[in-house]
Amino acid sequence: MGATKTGRATSSRESQAYSSRGKRKHTYEGEDHDVIHGYYEGDEAPPPKKRRIAKPSAPSAEKRLRRSRSKPPQSFEEVYQRALTQRFFVLSRKRRGTPYCPEEVVEITGSTGNIYKVTIAQQPRCTCPHSEAGNQCKHQLYVLSRVLQAKFEYVYQLALLSTELQEIFARAPPIAGDDTAENADTNGKRKPLEGDCPICFCEMDEQSEGIVWCRAACGQNIHKVCFETWAKTKRQQGANSTVTCPYCRSTWEGDEDMVKKINKKGKRNSEGYVNVADQLGISQVRDMSSYSRWWSGHPESYRHGY
Repeated sequence: MGATKTGRATSSRESQAYSSRGKRKHTYEGEDHDVIHGYYEGDEAPPPKKRRIAKPSAPSAEKRLRRSRSKPPQSFEEVYQRALTQRFFVLSRKRRGTPYCPEEVVEITGSTGNIYKVTIAQQPRCTCPHSEAGNQCKHQLYVLSRVLQAKFEYVYQLALLSTELQEIFARAPPIAGDDTAENADTNGKRKPLEGDCPICFCEMDEQSEGIVWCRAACGQNIHKVCFETWAKTKRQQGANSTVTCPYCRSTWEGDEDMVKKINKKGKRNSEGYVNVADQLGISQVRDMSSYSRWWSGHPESYRHGY
């Protein structure tokens, strides 16, 4: 009798467990129950697990092609001073690249008449021996500082990010001869004597040197020596059969004696560079007085002073 009561009590407890636990998985030893996938028949199947949707990974930050400089090193200062104190003449500027990563190629000549091409890109470079030996040359610094008027913290970097290039070119002076420059003024009136010369990018000073201006169209003021340099070099390159304004490209009017002198052609020197020193009336021997005797650039660069 006692055993019968005990069996009934056990059966009652099992029934209560079945009804109260609902969807939970049941396991009973010694019982024969219909189980489907671990659940009693009649139980609701568990809802399927939701698949996690992978979040798109954040775009990786752009890496500078050479180590970032937190401040200019001592070796930079000497080259930078030469870039600011020596005079260079911009012969052409050409924008290229993409809107995301713009570039500019600047053709310049300087103190000895050699013509070099400076490319301002993610890794600035120049065709001079000093740059081709892996150094940051004065031509690069001149273009970044004077021509493009870049922030100083960009000038001493060995490589630039695409966002920095976008900022530099957005703030840079317009390229002479492009649509912006050509449409700036076409009435032939002389502009006020202010701002920088569009060829050497140094300040205008009529008291210290001669100034000429475009009488044909744009009225742009230019240093006389800069205009002569630009026009002579363009003539020897075969770029123009007539002397034109470097800013608006109109045929140059006035200053006939000066125009007649601009008829010589440059020649390649022993180093393979087109040289226009004889046209500019300057020596091909470089003034080395500002160069440190410990300067460790390219050996030939030290001797020739690039």
